[in-house]
Amino acid sequence: MKVLITGTASGIGKAAALLFLEKGHHVFGIDKNERVINHKNYTHYIADITQKDRLPEIDNVEILINNAGSQTPDDSQIDFDIETNLKGTIYVTQKYAFQPKIKSVLFNASVSALNGNEFAGYVASKGGVVSYMKHTAIKLANNYKATCNALCFGGVITELNKPVMEDKVLWNKIMAVTPLKRWATAEEAAEWIFFMTAVNTFCTGQAIEVSGGERNCADLFVWE
Repeated sequence: MKVLITGTASGIGKAAALLFLEKGHHVFGIDKNERVINHKNYTHYIADITQKDRLPEIDNVEILINNAGSQTPDDSQIDFDIETNLKGTIYVTQKYAFQPKIKSVLFNASVSALNGNEFAGYVASKGGVVSYMKHTAIKLANNYKATCNALCFGGVITELNKPVMEDKVLWNKIMAVTPLKRWATAEEAAEWIFFMTAVNTFCTGQAIEVSGGERNCADLFVWE
């Protein structure tokens, strides 16, 4: 199938792209950074998802994975997370999802969208993504019989999260409220993405928590 993934230069997006390629799909990636995947079935576009008039022309997308996002640890920069995580995601969805070839749309949300933990702009933007997913799911089902869901990951081992993983005090607090006592790998996250888009054909409109059982840890964290 023709798969479009945003944020393929690193982390979950890169892992997802590699998995789809391994399974024989044609993958198109959008990222602000340079190409990092070399494969005959991979096409890379350098673009910012917040610039809706500069998104590349990619026709007949069958699977759309909204993965690109940001997390700004500063409540004075709320607008940045809203622009990227919510508005940028909406722009991408509007451009590529609503057409007859679409089979599935997936949003990379966050467990923070469900429990309210972490920074204000990040939580608000990801909560908005979940609400927009539900709106999109209804529209896609009614018009194209396509599925649409959100995965709400807890911690995932990526370069972006290294500062958290290397902070022993913070890491111990996180593990105290995570029953499985570890974070997911990017490859595990990619397996969930693949299942919910390429395998699943009936579950739709759902925000699925994939967090290792992480509980609301607001009583342990002070986010500044």
